[in-house]
Amino acid sequence: MGYDDHGGNGGYLLMFNAKRILFTLIIAMALALPVNAATVKFANNATSAVANVGGISDIDTSVTVTTGEGALFPAITSPDFFMATLIDTSGNKEIVKVTARVTDTFTIIRAQESTSARAFAADSIISNRLTAGTLNDTWTAIDANREQTLVNLKPAVNAAVNKLDIFTKSGGADPDATNILNVIIPDGSGYTARSRAAAYLSGTSQFILADATDYWSKGDLAAEIKTAWVYAIWDGTGIVWALAGYSGFNMVPTTTTVGDDDYFLLEAGSTYTRNNAHYCVCVGKIRYEYDTGDTPDHTIQATVENAPQVMWNPKSDYGYRSTLATTNTAVASITEYSAVSLVVKQSGKYSIRGNVSGGSDNSSNTNEIYGTIRTGSSTFGSATIKAAGRFFGPKGMIYNNIGISSVVYLNAGDTIHLGAGGTSIDGDFNIAGDNNLVGSTILNFNRVD
Repeated sequence: MGYDDHGGNGGYLLMFNAKRILFTLIIAMALALPVNAATVKFANNATSAVANVGGISDIDTSVTVTTGEGALFPAITSPDFFMATLIDTSGNKEIVKVTARVTDTFTIIRAQESTSARAFAADSIISNRLTAGTLNDTWTAIDANREQTLVNLKPAVNAAVNKLDIFTKSGGADPDATNILNVIIPDGSGYTARSRAAAYLSGTSQFILADATDYWSKGDLAAEIKTAWVYAIWDGTGIVWALAGYSGFNMVPTTTTVGDDDYFLLEAGSTYTRNNAHYCVCVGKIRYEYDTGDTPDHTIQATVENAPQVMWNPKSDYGYRSTLATTNTAVASITEYSAVSLVVKQSGKYSIRGNVSGGSDNSSNTNEIYGTIRTGSSTFGSATIKAAGRFFGPKGMIYNNIGISSVVYLNAGDTIHLGAGGTSIDGDFNIAGDNNLVGSTILNFNRVD
């Protein structure tokens, strides 16, 4: 928070920033408090004077302000309140809690926030101010609310390193009537607290990563540590645990193909039927290695920064890439077509990047290469063009590259196409695939919201 004393506006800027911070804190506290909790109220510029004849003593529990000025202060109904500060002509202060206001008369609780009750003469100042206690209560309420989103969850790597147990922190075992897991899960109109206190739908609260299974098509590579995410699903009756390849899902995908990027691995033994009308929320993160040369093939990491973590509803890390596997060759020209396509499985904002590599086998030819990014329909010609590029290659260049990018909003189920085409003056024209040059014609996307 800066102070500019050269332009003459520094004091204003300082005051503005302070008010903005105060406003943010007050809103945060209001959001953090439980529905039935007492709410501290505020009013702008609420200041008046003690109007009691002879003032008030150090034991009085009500104070009257100047006629008509009670309306300057917050209107409150039980259990709400506001804080007020009394100040006498010598600068002595006392903070009081106002629990009721009837016109110009306040019911007060004395000696708040380590101040002492004292007598105040008539015409002493009384004002509604932000106090240290109010701010401290704000942060306490925020912290308490944050803790309530996910209570008593402890994901733990089993002695068999391809297994993950969903334990309670309090019991160190599966949830039961004494050791209950609580999760806040979206329900379409907000969030609702849900709990699990026993096995549900025959689920064992354990994930088992099967050998020779490339979950989410993330690949088999020694020493490469991959990420997966623990989800809590609410089916209308109970909580079901699932493991996914990406964060950011809030509705349950229905695919049962383990290589799909939206596949949900259910807890072992579960009889749950995947339903896209059911809500879910991400509650944890694990890291694992998939190497078919190991026994078992999957090793869930259990140490240091790669150990299982508890986190509630993290930002989506969803992204994918695909390449043109085989070079496309034609005499003279290739009419633009969908060289690579991907279907997104989450609704949101996406950054899309594509590269097309193509040209003639004859270095004496002049050739042209062009490409597009199209989204929406699974039919290439019906999809909407979001970006396009064209490059004219001079003689002597056998292959040319063109990069294309766009940022768009997409719905789950939309298709992204990388269009590619080109012409050659003389000879064959190629769109290069992995068999020619790995990764030369490629489509990438990442969710960025």
